Amino acid sequence: MKRGFVAGAALVALAACGGNDASEASKGEGKKVASGSVATDDGEAQYSVRQDGENSTVTVTGPDGETGTFKSGAGAADFLPDFAPLYPGAKVVGGAGGDSGSGIGGMVNFETGDAPEKVVAWYKAEAQKSGLKIAGEMTTPDMQMVAAQDEASKRSLQVHASAKEGGGSTASLIAGTQ
Repeated sequence: MKRGFVAGAALVALAACGGNDASEASKGEGKKVASGSVATDDGEAQYSVRQDGENSTVTVTGPDGETGTFKSGAGAADFLPDFAPLYPGAKVVGGAGGDSGSGIGGMVNFETGDAPEKVVAWYKAEAQKSGLKIAGEMTTPDMQMVAAQDEASKRSLQVHASAKEGGGSTASLIAGTQ
């Protein structure tokens, strides 16, 4: 399914360029913009791409029947693992995430009215509550970052937060399991 994950990620990027039909999008189903099959060394994989506004969903089923689902846009937050929830009150402005069958995770870009140091401190506390060890921290005049991991459970997170003009923060959260 690893090849399916790579194919799915590539298809999410391609699907982000597609158009949309408002009548289908209003139903929350999005427009099917592509589907087909891809030959792999292990056999044939099937894929389907749906577009709903600026959000795309790609479903890939590998030759072994294992299915992976990948989303771009605000839907990426659906794949944040429980140890790395979306920051309270955050507005998702982009990202990509997925579930490959063997792991879940992604990257979510968000905005909040809180300062970068508050965002990073919150994720540091969340990581430690979940048993992750702080692997690194960095503070510059423009940005703060924390990275945490648990090698035994193959869980990791990393968050970067920068001050936004006019107050608040823009941040990127990368988190996942294997």
